[in-house]
Amino acid sequence: MEIAPGIHNVITEKEPVMGVTNTYLIVGRTGAVWVDTGWDRPGEGQARVDYWKKLGSPPLRGICITHRHPPHWGNSPLIQRECGGAPIIATYQEAEAINERMKGARVDRPVADGETLSLGDKTLQFVFAPGHTYGTMAVFIQESRSLFPGDAIMGVGTSVVNPGEGEIALFLETMQKFLRLNPSVIYTGQGPMVTDPRAKINELIQHRHRREEEVLAQLRTGPKTVEQMFGAIYTGLNERLSNLAKNQVRSHLIKLQNEGRVTAEGETYRMK
Repeated sequence: MEIAPGIHNVITEKEPVMGVTNTYLIVGRTGAVWVDTGWDRPGEGQARVDYWKKLGSPPLRGICITHRHPPHWGNSPLIQRECGGAPIIATYQEAEAINERMKGARVDRPVADGETLSLGDKTLQFVFAPGHTYGTMAVFIQESRSLFPGDAIMGVGTSVVNPGEGEIALFLETMQKFLRLNPSVIYTGQGPMVTDPRAKINELIQHRHRREEEVLAQLRTGPKTVEQMFGAIYTGLNERLSNLAKNQVRSHLIKLQNEGRVTAEGETYRMK
């Protein structure tokens, strides 16, 4: 579906809701680029190839993978084979993690922060955007100031930051970078587009600050384990969401440890 001039969200589901990975086809005067390619499930890759063909098979200049998680690169090998062998693009920092997971193709063009790709009337700027993962990449159309941040920004709520894959401090730095880009619209990794980018980005920053303060408030009353802090901060979550929430507590604790504000003894954390 074309959601703005030259910008298509190609999903097999009825609408872009949370849990559905958005996959965008950006079409310019001299070619097109995919931003993320969806889960490798029966028929999904071919549906995206068929959509590209219905647009007249514009020359594919690249297949951009925002980060390492499977729904973002899943159909990239098939699309590359069926659409003329366009290079698969990701950051230098994320390429290895993607290549370890993706079968049948590899990242052909690792990019650094600030590199660009021209589609004639659209200049795509690659933005190093760590936080959700260590090598997340956003794509920014300079002319329209349209931002495609992958799962760094969701249409509803906030993205997760799991220990070992990303860091809260990096996420906050990336949000400040996005504010400096001053996007006019955000085409999110999941869920609906964001039409008030500054408000959304500031909301994400404040959410992380509030969560950090909740963790600190628990530690001010005495040493605590992650389980104890999770039980005090979160309520009513199912098992999957509970595991994600515990990881958010751990990620905040890692930030506080790196800042010298918290120390750990085994599974127990305390104010320093």
